Amino acid sequence: MNAPAASREELVAEIRAVIARAGGKITFARFMELALYHPQLGYYRSGAKRVGKDGDFFTSVSVGPLFGKILARFFQKLRAEFDGDDFAVWEFGGRGGELRADVLGAAPDLKYHVIEVGEPLPETMNGCIFSNELLDALPVHRVRVAGGEWREVCVKISEQSFAEELGPLSDARLLGHLRALPREQMEGYRTEINLRALEWLEQIAARLRRGWVLTFDYGFEHADYLAPHRRDGHLQCYFRHTRNADPFQRVGEQDITAHVDFTELVEHGRALGLEPVRFVEQGRFLLDEGADVIREIVERDAGKMSQERSAVQQLIHPTHMGHAFRALLQRKLAERV
Repeated sequence: MNAPAASREELVAEIRAVIARAGGKITFARFMELALYHPQLGYYRSGAKRVGKDGDFFTSVSVGPLFGKILARFFQKLRAEFDGDDFAVWEFGGRGGELRADVLGAAPDLKYHVIEVGEPLPETMNGCIFSNELLDALPVHRVRVAGGEWREVCVKISEQSFAEELGPLSDARLLGHLRALPREQMEGYRTEINLRALEWLEQIAARLRRGWVLTFDYGFEHADYLAPHRRDGHLQCYFRHTRNADPFQRVGEQDITAHVDFTELVEHGRALGLEPVRFVEQGRFLLDEGADVIREIVERDAGKMSQERSAVQQLIHPTHMGHAFRALLQRKLAERV
């Protein structure tokens, strides 16, 4: 069930008030934060069903327990490599704990914690920090080349609801992500920069004493992320399993996401003591870690439809989640002094 009209109108009014108090415009990142994470009215806070057949999009978790079953085996393998008995899985953005239930259903002896966006973080963590489609839902800064210069996309009030207005870059860090690009030849080009993802990486790297960071999400390496044919950026909105590119419609009722730049996660992670171990497509990761489980399903259900066989297709086939989603594994060997 989606958010009622009264809630949508209330959220629009709240955001318009924030814009008015800010002098007439806010960054797109601030708009996206309010639209998704307003404490009572945001897309992820309103209590409406968002994932699955009756929601707005599918995830690797919503297609069935197979994803969690294979992850359970992988977490057990990491635990066997871990020197100590304080190994735990720390899932960020658990969205109700469905994946936790799937993992513990296959490996009930795992220590498993779920931390939602905005919740306080533990002082220390050991084991594997895990996220599935978390980073693509963090607020992003949108930038555009106008008049040969990088400008930030801001949001202002319009008669209908909201509209774009360009302004100066709001954060000096943005230019560091853009400096190497030939802006003089890129008039009209726009893209997104996810500073929040890098901040999240900093926070967890500071708390992870020993272990791994496993990130599943959809995205690209840096060169592909900023390729000329991606001149309209990566922002996508989802409502009832349809996709659009207008974040100003159905505010609070539709999801707003942007692809992840995995190269930035790798490079920033290295500076924080997180060494990249593995970066592969999701389909490859799941085949490597769950080959016997998948083979048993395929052979058992050959020639007939079943929920598990359908899950294999959704998770692994290149035209579904197998190619678009990537898995990045980073490791911290010891606490940095």
